Amino acid sequence: MEKPAFYFKMILSGILMGISMVLPGTSWPVMAIILGVYEPLMLALNKLFSAPKTLTRHDVKLFLSLIIGIGPAVFVTAYFILSLLMKFAFEINAVFIGLILGSVYLIYIEIKKKGFSEFLWFFLGIAVVVVPLLFGFKISNLRFFATIFGSRMLDFISGLIVSTSLPAIGDTIMLLLLGNYRHLLNAVRTFDFTTLLIFLSGFLIGFFAFVRIIGSLLKNYRSQTYAFIIGLMMASITSIWPFTRHTYDLSRVILFMILVAGGFLISFYLEKISTKKVKHGNG
Repeated sequence: MEKPAFYFKMILSGILMGISMVLPGTSWPVMAIILGVYEPLMLALNKLFSAPKTLTRHDVKLFLSLIIGIGPAVFVTAYFILSLLMKFAFEINAVFIGLILGSVYLIYIEIKKKGFSEFLWFFLGIAVVVVPLLFGFKISNLRFFATIFGSRMLDFISGLIVSTSLPAIGDTIMLLLLGNYRHLLNAVRTFDFTTLLIFLSGFLIGFFAFVRIIGSLLKNYRSQTYAFIIGLMMASITSIWPFTRHTYDLSRVILFMILVAGGFLISFYLEKISTKKVKHGNG
């Protein structure tokens, strides 16, 4: 029988994981690693999907405790983040950019080979985002996605893509790339369960269908895959750039630089902690 300390730790871990699901630049796998619950959670999930009869009471209690923490944390964090985005768009976007740059640096140092092929894939990643923007194109702005059916499809696609994102990138950065971040935040805030269920269905299907594909790409084309991802992330900054032609003044530029530096350090610090935790656990 588990002690009260077990439930306290799991619920608290769930709360922190739920917050990291909403905050840009963070991801729940990184938070789970930091908290030391990633491995037992993955083992329990593996049992659930491959051999449900092997699940133990401990596994069930682990799931329930985490869900109790994750659920309220996601809704509460989404509410406050959306409010902050409305009131402090400049400041929040500056922090977002810092988080993206921090993630880019962490992925860059994972690239062992830096040759012509990697540069080609890097520029291809930039082109995928920048070229459509030059022509005023954004996936969420397509006329098809303005329809009810199209909007639902974008929610489903968001779930698919988020399920395949890497911990270093962060789920929310993928949603920013799709232009669907605020919409899903609002769905959480307003308890739009139809939108959330469609997103979740896309996430689950993507999780099972594409995890092996991404694993294969990282195994066989690791450097090229990371280079492409860096290109995507660098280009995504253009969609949240907080300045316009008439807003470049010294005080705002200084504030921007400070906030970007803060976001960078947060991303870097979280990844370093998770890396140490993994090494410690393997040691």
